[in-house]
Order: sequence, then C-alpha cells, then structure tokens
Amino acid sequence: MLRSLLSVYFVLLASNGHAEANPLTDLTRGQPRDVTAIAERIAMCTHFAGEEPYDVARRKEIASTIKKYRCDRLDKAEAALRNRYRNNHAVLAVLQKAHEW
Repeated sequence: MLRSLLSVYFVLLASNGHAEANPLTDLTRGQPRDVTAIAERIAMCTHFAGEEPYDVARRKEIASTIKKYRCDRLDKAEAALRNRYRNNHAVLAVLQKAHEW
C-alpha cells in the first residue's frame, strides 16, 4: 500500500509545474501562420459565442473577446482561407477541428 502511494506521489511530483499541452497548439503545429491564426479565431469565437453573460462584467469580457478576435468577420476570412488551401486536406481538417472546440 505504501509503495502504491509513493508511486502516485512521485508521478504527481514529476508532473508538478508542467503546463498541460494546449490542444490548439498541437492541432496547428506545422501549419502556416494564417491557418494557425484563423484556427485560434474559430476556437475562441465558437467558445465565446456560447458563453452566458451572467453579469455586466462577464458581458463586457465576452464583448471584448468577440471584438478582439473579429468574430463578426470570421466567416469571410475563413472562406478565403478555405479557398486558398482548397487542395490541402491537412489545413481543411485543422479548420474543421477548430470548430469542434
């Protein structure tokens, strides 16, 4: 029993301080900069579009994020990028997965 507890302790100790991998970074690794930028915008806009503005501060935070990521212009930017990379299935897969976050 003590040995099991020590094993768990050392695993936790070894992982302490290591940030979890960012799935978006993993998804866009090796992709062109414009693809990475649009994938981030897609993920952030999708996420914040579904957030509940439960008070004034949260409403402002959501509005600020939507403005920062230019969510109102995302569809047009994504369409242009999809057209540019229409024959690159890896890029198209990245864009699709970014919507799933």
